[in-house]
Amino acid sequence: MATTTKLLRAVVWLFLTAQVLGFSISPASSSKIVISTTQVNMGMFDFIQNAFKNEEYDDRRATASHILVDTEEEALVVQKAIIEGTTFAEAAQSYSKCPSSKKGGSLGTFEPGTMVKEFDDVVFNEDTAIGEVVGPIPTQFGYHLIKVENRFENEVKSDGSGFL
Repeated sequence: MATTTKLLRAVVWLFLTAQVLGFSISPASSSKIVISTTQVNMGMFDFIQNAFKNEEYDDRRATASHILVDTEEEALVVQKAIIEGTTFAEAAQSYSKCPSSKKGGSLGTFEPGTMVKEFDDVVFNEDTAIGEVVGPIPTQFGYHLIKVENRFENEVKSDGSGFL
């Protein structure tokens, strides 16, 4: 009985290892197993790879900055200061409670789904003008003033296999 259990564990381990490495294992007949690399899928592990695909957004990316404050009133005061000539970066350093304030509010480049939905809805909306300050936008964290600096398609594309 112990030998059967060990053998079964070894076969399962071999099958799982082959699947992770991209080999397709299929029975060619009842007496032998054919291992092929022509089909690159992970079988029972496809759900992991597919979990990181976001078909709705494809390969869109954006670069944006924001200012995060506690209340809508604060956001309106900051927005007025920007309209009166304070740069967005200066306002972020002075008013924002987000750690990004040290970088002038810059969040760098990111893809949809990285930020909260309300934030993504503004940043990835084609109607939001590049360089325009938008807000206040309420989220679970507070109120945001958002400035989209760039929006583009990712040039470095992968099929999800880990190889470019």
